[in-house]
Amino acid sequence: MQVIKYSRWLTLGAALLLQACANVNTAITPTIEYDRNYDFSNVKKIAIQPIARDTIATMLITDRQISRIDTALTEALLLRGFEVVSDNAEADMFLSWRYITSESSRLSPFDPAAPEYIIGTLYVNMIDPIVLQPKWRAIFKAHMHIQPESAEGVVFREKAARAILADFPPDVAP
Repeated sequence: MQVIKYSRWLTLGAALLLQACANVNTAITPTIEYDRNYDFSNVKKIAIQPIARDTIATMLITDRQISRIDTALTEALLLRGFEVVSDNAEADMFLSWRYITSESSRLSPFDPAAPEYIIGTLYVNMIDPIVLQPKWRAIFKAHMHIQPESAEGVVFREKAARAILADFPPDVAP
């Protein structure tokens, strides 16, 4: 009787541990910073800025990667009720982003057929169009082992973009 009781607790503990481990890599929690004195209340229209290819990191990003990230951020903004405009003169705020990969490696160094994973950081800035200074920033780090073209990759980008923009604009008390 006592052995059955312990084995149930052991099984339950193992199941909870496996669930916790499974959620570690899928948790999407960006770090948010913003100017607490800035008035975000009038931000309705956002213009996504083109990527400046001025560093090695930005030169290595492909047009397809740019398009996928732009699309995910645009859809997340639209879901939050913002209007995405192409003309900077119409924008209440500019969105710029930068994606930097810091490492690419195989899940198993002994198996050349093992899938690769990438450690990457996506920086998203909301910039005041008058003073051209960032007023809000999200930093999202991820270990990705998903093929970008797969349905799983699309879902990951959508979830990440929604999580990144979930707290924009911040609730700033007057």
